[in-house]
Amino acid sequence: MKLYQGWKVAIAGMGINFLVGISYAWSIYARGLIRELGWSQAQTALPYTVFILSYACAMVIAGRAQDRIGPRPVVTVGGVLVGSAFLVSALVVRPFVMALTWGGLFGIGLAACFASVTPAAMKWFPPRSRGLIAGVVVTGVGLSAIVMSPLVHLLVQRSVATAFVASGIMLLVGTLLLSRWVRNPPTAGAAPSRSLPDEPWYTLIRDRRFGLMWLMFLLSTTSGLTFATHLDRIARVQAGLDEGFLVVALFALFNAIGRPVGGILSDRLGRTRSMTLTFVFMTAVMLLALSARGAPLLSIAVAMIGLGYGTIFSLFPAATVTFFGEQRFGLYYGLVFTAIGGAGVYPLLAGYLFDRLGNFTLALAFPALFCACAALLSLRLSRRISVEFDR
Repeated sequence: MKLYQGWKVAIAGMGINFLVGISYAWSIYARGLIRELGWSQAQTALPYTVFILSYACAMVIAGRAQDRIGPRPVVTVGGVLVGSAFLVSALVVRPFVMALTWGGLFGIGLAACFASVTPAAMKWFPPRSRGLIAGVVVTGVGLSAIVMSPLVHLLVQRSVATAFVASGIMLLVGTLLLSRWVRNPPTAGAAPSRSLPDEPWYTLIRDRRFGLMWLMFLLSTTSGLTFATHLDRIARVQAGLDEGFLVVALFALFNAIGRPVGGILSDRLGRTRSMTLTFVFMTAVMLLALSARGAPLLSIAVAMIGLGYGTIFSLFPAATVTFFGEQRFGLYYGLVFTAIGGAGVYPLLAGYLFDRLGNFTLALAFPALFCACAALLSLRLSRRISVEFDR
C-alpha cells in the first residue's frame, strides 16, 4: 500500500514538473520577441538569467518550507506563481519589466514546485531505489519541452502575448489540480539521519563535500542552460535550421531520457563514479557541438548534451540524500541547488558574445571547459566519500 501511494506521489510530481518544464521552451518565446519587438539576443537572455537566479535562491527557502510544513502548501503557492508569471508578463512585454515579472515570479514558483515534489516522492521508497525515483519525477521536466515546443511555436506564430496567456492558464490550472496528491508518508522524518540532524544547518556549508558538489553543479549545468536559452538561434546560425523548435524538442527528449538513466546509473555505480562519467561525457559532446556546422552533426550533439544535462538532475538529489541524510533533504538540496544561480549568469554572457562576434564558438567553448573542471572535482570528491556513503 505504501508503494502504491508512493507511486501516486511520484506521478503527480512528474506531472507538475512536466508543466513547469515549459521553461525549456524559452528560446522559442525569445524568437518571437526578436521577430515581433526587435529584441537583441542579450535582451532575450535577461529574463531567463533572472529566472535562474530567482529559482536558485528560492530553492533554499522552498526546501526549508517543505521540510517544516510539508510539500502540498508549498507546491500550491508555486502553482499560483508560475501561472501568474506568464499572465502578468503578457501585459507588459519589455526586457527589464519581464525580467521581474516572468524571471522573478516564475523562478520563485518553479523553486516551490521543484523543491517539494522530488523530496516528497523519494521519502516513500527505500534508499536503494531513490536514484530511480528522483529520475522518474524529474523526467517530467524533460518530457515537457517535447510537447510544449511545437505548442509554444504555434502560439508564438500568432503573437507572443497569446503564447504567454495560454501558457499561464495551463500552468495555473494544471499545477493546482496535481498538488492535491503531493504529500509526505506518515512516517517521514521519524527515522534518525546519519548526517547528524541536530547540528545547525549552516554547518553543511563548511563541509568540503558540499563545497565540491556546489562547484560541480555550477560548472556542469552551464552547458544545458546555455542551450536552453539560445538553442533556437544556435540551430539557425550553425545549421541553417529555420524550424528551431524541432531541435528544442530533440534536446528535451534526451533530457527526459537522461533523468531516469542518471538515477539508475547512480544506484548501480555509486554517486561519485556516475558524476565523473557524466562530466567526461558532457565535455566530449560540448566539443562536438562546438565544431558542428551541419544539421545532422548538430542534432547528435544537441541530443547528447540533453542526455548528459538530464542525468545531472538525478545524480545531485540522490547524492545529497545519500551524503547528508533525508531529514533536512529539502533544505540541503536547496543549498546545493543555489549553484545553478551562478550558472544562470553565463547564458546572458553568451548572448553578449554572440551579439558581438556573430557566432557561438566562444560562447560554447567555455561550458566545455567547465564540464572538464567538474570531472576533475568529482575525482577529488570520490576520495572524500567513504564506501558506505558512495553506495
